[in-house]
Amino acid sequence: MASQGLSSGLRLDRALSFSLAAGVALLLIVGVIYATANGTQQITSDAVSLHSADEALRSSSVARAQIAIAVHASTVDQQFGSDSSEAIDYALGEANRSLEDFDSALLSLTEEDATDPELLTIAAEFVATSRQVVEALETDQIDTARQLMSETLGDRFTGLVDGLVERRESLADAVASADTRLGRMGDAAGFLVAFLLPVAVILTHRILARRHARRSALESRLEAERRVSIAREEFIASASHELRTPLTSITGLAMLLEEHPAIAEDESSHELLQLIVSESLDLARMVDDLLTSARLDVGALSYSFEDVEISSELREITESMHRVGMAVQVDCEPAHVRADRVRLRQVFRNLLSNASRYGGANVRVEGRKDQKTYVCSVIDDGEGVSSQIAEQLFQKFAHKGRDTAQPGSVGLGLSIVHALTQGMGGSVRYERTGDETHFIVRLPLTDWAASQDETEPDSTIEDGSVLLGGRALA
Repeated sequence: MASQGLSSGLRLDRALSFSLAAGVALLLIVGVIYATANGTQQITSDAVSLHSADEALRSSSVARAQIAIAVHASTVDQQFGSDSSEAIDYALGEANRSLEDFDSALLSLTEEDATDPELLTIAAEFVATSRQVVEALETDQIDTARQLMSETLGDRFTGLVDGLVERRESLADAVASADTRLGRMGDAAGFLVAFLLPVAVILTHRILARRHARRSALESRLEAERRVSIAREEFIASASHELRTPLTSITGLAMLLEEHPAIAEDESSHELLQLIVSESLDLARMVDDLLTSARLDVGALSYSFEDVEISSELREITESMHRVGMAVQVDCEPAHVRADRVRLRQVFRNLLSNASRYGGANVRVEGRKDQKTYVCSVIDDGEGVSSQIAEQLFQKFAHKGRDTAQPGSVGLGLSIVHALTQGMGGSVRYERTGDETHFIVRLPLTDWAASQDETEPDSTIEDGSVLLGGRALA
């Protein structure tokens, strides 16, 4: 009986010991699982905060860079009278989007982690100053924008970057420390580590693979765009040579034949040669427009500015029109403008050709000084077109309704005129006055343009706005 009681007591002790050991093991396992889960959650939270800090750094850097580009481009436009409005608008758009991304990243960082109040204050000041600079640029307050950029924004950006970098390093240390603790707990729970480690590796690999794929795709697109740009420039150079050379030869030889006595005495031959000269000049003008449009599309059009006596230039242009039977009256006040001579001739050749083909029979050119600019008008007594066409007059390939091959359409010529006058620091607009059509070109006078190199561009030069009325272009 005593031995049975002893044996029963031993079995009870072993069962109790086993139960206690199982309970302790279970508690240890639960503790390890809980600690692992808690550590994993902490790492996840810190990683999200770290990503938010990185995103805040990235978006703030992009915003500052785009604002700097916009300020620089606006300053260059202000000093040299150039037109970088598209680049400035793009930079300001990117800056606004980056500031919105920065606000989102900072909000995420605040939600996931207790952010230093001083850092939040610096961030708020940076955003406020950035938006002040953007607003100043959008309202043409270039000096104010430049002052804010140089005196305020730089210091606030530096303080913001220092604070974000410090916070990012703190989060990175926290992530590293938590990872170390998890590694130690993993040694005590091998089966959990064996399960979680491959998952972590797979997830990390997928993230890195996606980033690499996105980076490779971006590099491929950039390389493709670079090759396309190079191909366009090579085509423009080749086409310019291949098309101009035969056209010049045809026009020159036709003009020589026209002066030959035998040709001059034969009325039909003389008319045919005049037709050859006229069509050759028209074809040369169209080739110039196509090549100029292609250069504008790829940003490869350059200007060679000089002091041009505009009244003599206009007389030379109209004399070439006389050779093909177009009578143009010229009444221009002598003056020197700052312009590219070749582009200036192209502008007025297009306007005169437009007037000849689609305007009235009476065409004249009037030019006068107007304060700091020279105003030159190409006028004819044509009928004009509807307001719908007039609203698109200086756009490329804007046509009358659905008909693109009839005289009442608009093609490249006026869009080229608009782009070239803006490129030379001037403007062009359309007016319908009484029974006459006016294309009014404004260009800066030489004396005013020289003074602007030392001061600032004047804002009184008109933009290329389009008024109601219109007529077609070849």
